Amino acid sequence: MKYTVKKKIVIIFLTFNSDKIISKSLKSAKKVTNDIVIVDSYSKDKTVEICKRHNSKIFYRKFKNYSDQRNWIINKLTKKYTWQLHLDADEILDNKAINSINHCLKKSKFEAYLIKRKDYFLKIKLNFSGLNPWHLRLFKSNKAFCEDKLYDQHFITSVPTGKLNGFMHDINHMSLSKWKKQHLIWSKLEAKNNFNNISNKKFLKGDFNLDQRTRTRFFKNYYYKFPIKIRVYLLFLYRLIFKLAFLDGKIGVLFCYYQAFWFRMRVDEEIQDIIKSKKL
Repeated sequence: MKYTVKKKIVIIFLTFNSDKIISKSLKSAKKVTNDIVIVDSYSKDKTVEICKRHNSKIFYRKFKNYSDQRNWIINKLTKKYTWQLHLDADEILDNKAINSINHCLKKSKFEAYLIKRKDYFLKIKLNFSGLNPWHLRLFKSNKAFCEDKLYDQHFITSVPTGKLNGFMHDINHMSLSKWKKQHLIWSKLEAKNNFNNISNKKFLKGDFNLDQRTRTRFFKNYYYKFPIKIRVYLLFLYRLIFKLAFLDGKIGVLFCYYQAFWFRMRVDEEIQDIIKSKKL
């Protein structure tokens, strides 16, 4: 039996028509490793061409959902690499994050690490997005997987986690019309999540503890216990005032309106449609 020595780390990007941002994402990633893997869902723009120029290895795979795509590539690369770092096509590592990742690879105290994400809306940085900033993205192979949900999926692990310095900047390049179109799709998936039986599946559980990811999931689960015609207004005011969205100025208020009110209103409309269809 041939024995293959594992390489240190691979960085994986999921792409689909990502040519507006992927080059910057790849340039930052290559400050960690030259082993870059792209899982492309048959892009029709110049995404693949750009990735090839950066000497990335490319896999073509039809997109079913985020969880399916991530877990497929996790399993495929487990025997070849010790560490995996998973990024979206529009996520760019800053210098602090790059230095922190490189340091942890040399002297790792944990087998999985959380990193903060900095959110952007209409290409403008948000300091008070109101969204959970911590995400599990760096982990040893076989130590984490993506939860089986249709929307709002997180990587989860059973091992203790550390925290990286710096940010991955989620530089959303979409226009408002494209953003709304994408979120109309996600609203259907989020609504379906509320009716899927996930009791026997592995997923990030909501819990009121020190882990901000599980705490956010706890409050999200509680949010859905509020009356369907009231909760979007409460969420909007909570994000705008208590989560300080107004401090980001006009762009902060706009993001708060579209993400916490407009999008969540669409989700509730989809939930009501599902309820009506079940009664027919």
